Amino acid sequence: MSVANFLIAFIILILSALAIYILRHEMREHFLEAAQEKAKIILDRNMATHAFYSKKLKPAIFKLTDKYRSADYFDPVWMSSTYAIREIDHEFQIINDSQYYYKESAINARSPHNEADEFEKEFITKINHDPSINHLSQIRNIDGKDFFVTLRRGEMMEKSCLRCHTTPDLVPAGLIDAYGPERSFKRHEGEVVSAISIRIPLTEAFHYADTVSLKLSALIVGLLLIIFVAQYFIYNHLIAQPIKHIRAHAQAIANDELKIGETIAEPRAKELAEFTQAFNLMSKKLKDNFDGLETKVKERTSELEHSMAEIKTLKGIIPICASCKKIRDDQGYWNQLEKFISQNSHAQFSHGICPDCYAKAIKKI
Repeated sequence: MSVANFLIAFIILILSALAIYILRHEMREHFLEAAQEKAKIILDRNMATHAFYSKKLKPAIFKLTDKYRSADYFDPVWMSSTYAIREIDHEFQIINDSQYYYKESAINARSPHNEADEFEKEFITKINHDPSINHLSQIRNIDGKDFFVTLRRGEMMEKSCLRCHTTPDLVPAGLIDAYGPERSFKRHEGEVVSAISIRIPLTEAFHYADTVSLKLSALIVGLLLIIFVAQYFIYNHLIAQPIKHIRAHAQAIANDELKIGETIAEPRAKELAEFTQAFNLMSKKLKDNFDGLETKVKERTSELEHSMAEIKTLKGIIPICASCKKIRDDQGYWNQLEKFISQNSHAQFSHGICPDCYAKAIKKI
């Protein structure tokens, strides 16, 4: 495969990896937004329960039981909305097993079930020192599982609440019997005593996003492999092999003149078919030119041989008389110069007289 193909494959892989990363990130963001929405629903629902207890249920029961209730009477089932919400959430977890977490956490909480953990204690301490802090949201890994965790400013101690949160001797005896004389006392008005803590599980959602990303990665890699394998076979069958075939014939023609004029079967690829047609045409024209050249060479050779046969040459040492200029032939006869040359070449003589001889002849007269 060419360098260009590998470069294209590399670019495709980079772009695919980027697209998969963006998809994974967007899926996680979607699940995170869904978790935030679920947390808000849970919070709003429980705040509505608090409001129902405070504005409707407790005032109605207090009014109904004023004649019969002693000063020391305490029943958290209807007198504590926090207790009711905690018990409702407990029943919900049994039925649903959703791993959602809701707690109205407090430092030194009246019920040990509402005692804040270290993360929640840190938030409660901060909101008591900084009134501008109302909430905190982040993703936390707890016991190897991912959760969207949100903490919100909770209940602020009001004057009417101090009856149950000042000192043990001022609270109803029933409350001491239920929770003891140690927890959630010595509160003061305006103190933020709790934080609403909600956790929404994200492990399965994030795992789904990762699984989709991995499957998509495997699909893209698989498709690329299929494309490259198909490209390799197509390239090899339609391009590489025909080119090798043409090259082999070209080399054969270059090495053996007897193969000039041979043609090649045209391949299926249009461009290579046109190239093969041009090659075959060139081979035929070379054959025609070669055959014509051989004929011309033979004709020129024959003409040259015929000319050479007609040409007689004089060579070697020719004996000539120093006085009369006669030449002795191979048989020992002395011949006139012009006769000897005429017999041994195609030269013909025409007689004339040179200026010097003419001058001499005039003097003799």
